[in-house]
Amino acid sequence: MFLQENGCGFSTLLVVTGPYRGTMWFDARATCERILPLRLNGRMVSFGDWLGRRWTDLVPW
Repeated sequence: MFLQENGCGFSTLLVVTGPYRGTMWFDARATCERILPLRLNGRMVSFGDWLGRRWTDLVPW
């Protein structure tokens, strides 16, 4: 599910079904044809984590 436009064709996505449901992803297809999981301290970011932090604190690699 699309949650946020990050400018220049990038966006933040929330997975709503399947094994990754509840996790946040960065859509970087505007430049690298990849959708990457957001990570914080080496683990995938949940929707709750994302709500409590600025998106710039979270990196997709």
